[in-house]
Amino acid sequence: MKTEEEKLPVFILKDGRTLSYRSLQKGDEARLAAFNKALSKRSRSFFLPHAYDDESLKKAIRRAENNEDAAFIALDGERVAAYWFLWWFNTDFPVLGIGILDEYHGQGLGSMLMDHLIKLARESGCRAIELTTALDNKAGKALYEKKGFIALGQVDNTSGDGRITKEWHMYYPIESGVIPPPRVHDFPA
Repeated sequence: MKTEEEKLPVFILKDGRTLSYRSLQKGDEARLAAFNKALSKRSRSFFLPHAYDDESLKKAIRRAENNEDAAFIALDGERVAAYWFLWWFNTDFPVLGIGILDEYHGQGLGSMLMDHLIKLARESGCRAIELTTALDNKAGKALYEKKGFIALGQVDNTSGDGRITKEWHMYYPIESGVIPPPRVHDFPA
């Protein structure tokens, strides 16, 4: 009989390693906190979507369980290797976020996570997907553009520690000709 982890879908990395993945769920607070701590300083400067205190983590999990957000973790055993989401999932213009531990960079995982979210948004009737990315995240911006994301310009974005930074505002048009309306770039209330 298969264990629960063996029943989960997997991503196969370029080096042959596999990562199982699933939706974020109650009890993942400590895993997410450990994931944030394991990010390098540079990766954390690119991916700090919300605070990682108990209250913020419970809120993120509650939003995922209530289907307000589509949020996922990829697991290497018990360790979170990636955390990705579509915030405001049940709207026309959800916001994409992807964080990956450094040791999994260059393995094609970012591309697979984007494909997963794009497919999910398309199947759910979303009109476009938005994201922001740091101005100096050249590799991330290049990957987004390769996937079909279009830069709209620069915006102020509030990161999880409250800092406001200038970032690229990009979108992926699911519905032809659609452009997302202006919004405040912040984490869900």
